[in-house]
Amino acid sequence: MVKKLKMHRFISLTFLLIWGMTLFGQMPKSAKSPHGKGLHLECSECHDPNGWKVRAMTTFNHDKRTHFPLKGQHKMLDCRKCHPTLVFNEAKSDCNSCHTDVHQQTVGNDCQRCHNTSSWLVTNIKQIHQQKGFALVGAHAAADCSRCHKAASQLQFENMHTDCYACHYQVYESSTIKQFGQNATHRSLGFNTDCNRCHNMVGRSWSYNGKGFEHGFFPLKGGHANLTCDQCHWDGFNTKLSPECSSCHGTYTASQKVPAHETVFKSHECSECHTYLGWNVVKFKNHKNWRDKSKHDGKGCLECHDNNDTWKPDCRKCHNFDY
Repeated sequence: MVKKLKMHRFISLTFLLIWGMTLFGQMPKSAKSPHGKGLHLECSECHDPNGWKVRAMTTFNHDKRTHFPLKGQHKMLDCRKCHPTLVFNEAKSDCNSCHTDVHQQTVGNDCQRCHNTSSWLVTNIKQIHQQKGFALVGAHAAADCSRCHKAASQLQFENMHTDCYACHYQVYESSTIKQFGQNATHRSLGFNTDCNRCHNMVGRSWSYNGKGFEHGFFPLKGGHANLTCDQCHWDGFNTKLSPECSSCHGTYTASQKVPAHETVFKSHECSECHTYLGWNVVKFKNHKNWRDKSKHDGKGCLECHDNNDTWKPDCRKCHNFDY
């Protein structure tokens, strides 16, 4: 009887042991995780072994274990701000899933073109305009955003035309240019709306005295810098002007002041002696070697040459000696 009782107890304990192993050993492996199927981590990486409470200092590395590194302001956020449920891979990584688009789709969905994770402030405005094909140079560099982006105060930046006329049409239609002593508009003179043909964006004004004006093959420098258009284009802008000095300056005034221009210098080009810096900046190359070997370098022409037709030097003007 005693042997049968002992055998019964042994069988019961063995059954309980097997049942306990099944209950506490196998069940967790088949239990459904509250974090979904996508999270493959040891529970101890986040939870305390004494309970399900999340560790204050988790060993989970968000930068290496996910495609969304925690940088800037994201480092300071509570997990629940981005992960409202326990299924962590349901969180979206695009900005609009968490942040309201205050621009109302006027600048697209790529927030990182303008913003970064440290601040919403935009610090690369010039680079953004450069990438979009409209560099902020000249007067545009100091212009208020609302001058071009009418809804900028609502943080909306609609696509807009980048041609000059789209913004400056009033200047084109109303500003005047002198022709034959009369004021004429751009339109009446036949200028089209491609402002870049005459003006450049680097200039800080529409002035045509060379500060904001692209004059192409004939740079407006030196003595030409402060001229008004009608001083050269006196008969309009449709006539092509010659770049030769004599086409504007002639020989009459020069001959009056220095008659030798009509004799000994007549076969020479103006540029052989003069530069665009001014008529008084004179360097005559034919006697350069002679001057370099003497103490005469730096002297003005009239200090050695009489103002006559021969233009021969008169040494006695400076030197009191006999030959």
